[in-house]
Amino acid sequence: MTRMPGAAWRPVVNAHKNGVLEHRGLVLHVQDDTSSPYGYFNNPTSQASSDFWVSGTGLVEQYVETGVDYAFCQHLGNPYYASVETEGHSDTPLTAAQVEGVAHIYAWGNATFGWPLKVVDSTTEHGLTWHGVGGDAWGGHPHCPGDKRKEQRGQIIARAKEILAPDADGGPAVDLGRLIAATPSNGEAGRRLPAYPAGVRLVEGALHAEGLLDNLHHDGDFERLTVTAYAAWQRRLGYGGPEADGVPDHPSLAELGQRHGFSVTA
Repeated sequence: MTRMPGAAWRPVVNAHKNGVLEHRGLVLHVQDDTSSPYGYFNNPTSQASSDFWVSGTGLVEQYVETGVDYAFCQHLGNPYYASVETEGHSDTPLTAAQVEGVAHIYAWGNATFGWPLKVVDSTTEHGLTWHGVGGDAWGGHPHCPGDKRKEQRGQIIARAKEILAPDADGGPAVDLGRLIAATPSNGEAGRRLPAYPAGVRLVEGALHAEGLLDNLHHDGDFERLTVTAYAAWQRRLGYGGPEADGVPDHPSLAELGQRHGFSVTA
């Protein structure tokens, strides 16, 4: 099975089984709507779907067995490229969390299928391309995903390269971006979050060793108790007021890692 670790797996009926012919890369789309498109993609009358969707908060959902089955997203391009829908509209840029989410998809695709780490404006070249470049053959959506999102493809590839870079010392490392994506924001306790079990466990173990966290969790999410414990760690380092919000930042995480044997990647 070709399912991306950390993505919420939500299989849909709108998929062509064993239809992929080539692994050329990923096509960036804009949803032109908000909230998960799962219900629409799982309705056979819509005849629409994508491999992935990334919410404005960075949540990643996966709908088909990427690399084996293809989604119904860019017509004649479907057998050759995977696809990612991004929440929002074509006149707005991707959020920082969306750039992070798409970058993790692309890093996974590079490691799994060999997608090249480059931006392309093509229906045949291998890399990160965009929906509108395919013209009528790809469904006739010239403004998808919009100029602002197209321009962010360089950021996505740069971040994917950072994600794929091994820790220089060969030891355990925590990816700060993935850790933040797995941390619930204020007022969002009920939303599902992308799991990051390896990194979260390293941080929770360190907080436990510091005497700040009694209960360790094993689901890969940065639980509320962990947020409270991390806020206590930040206060121990001298953070005050709203700065001690329990959301990891590079200085505090690097200090925790130095004390407990892990490094921090961007």
